[in-house]
Amino acid sequence: MKKVLILMLSVLLVILCACNAQKPEEIGSTTIYFANDGSITATYVEDFSQPQYDMEELRTMTEEGIAAYNTTAGADKIAMTYFEVEGNIAKMQLTFTDAAAYSDYIGEDVFVGTIVEALEADYDLDVSLVNVTNSEDVIGEHELLTMQESKIVIVEDQVHVRTESKIVYMSSDAKYIDEYEVDGFENPDATVIIY
Repeated sequence: MKKVLILMLSVLLVILCACNAQKPEEIGSTTIYFANDGSITATYVEDFSQPQYDMEELRTMTEEGIAAYNTTAGADKIAMTYFEVEGNIAKMQLTFTDAAAYSDYIGEDVFVGTIVEALEADYDLDVSLVNVTNSEDVIGEHELLTMQESKIVIVEDQVHVRTESKIVYMSSDAKYIDEYEVDGFENPDATVIIY
């Protein structure tokens, strides 16, 4: 009986891990994934139907840029983990050790940490966030100040945002996808998530 229970728990763990894994071949639009360890995986999905684009040139330029960044940083902060062109759609997945590496390399500001850390970094938390399970539950800066140890993600770019842990609140202008992902493509401001 004990072996059966251990086997069942192992299968459940594999299923749960698979749900949160970032499989680039299954991602349909540009998505930034925030892991609980602070690392970031960005999967870019682009239409390259115009003939002036050379995919190998894009890949080479990206690899050279990553190598130069890592050399300057003195450590491997960024890696290309996937690059594929199918038809006119190009997918590239980059992993970053932390938000600083992402912001430095991509040029778009992201933050991941606790609410108190966001305040210490001078992020403006005068935002309107909606509970993902109850649209009547809307909070703002006052409520956030009472949740200082909660984790927060702030993304300036208009992308899908995915987290390893379940999302509790999200920007009211973002679109709910599932308990781990929101669509920030139509959000005119930064997408903010509490999880």
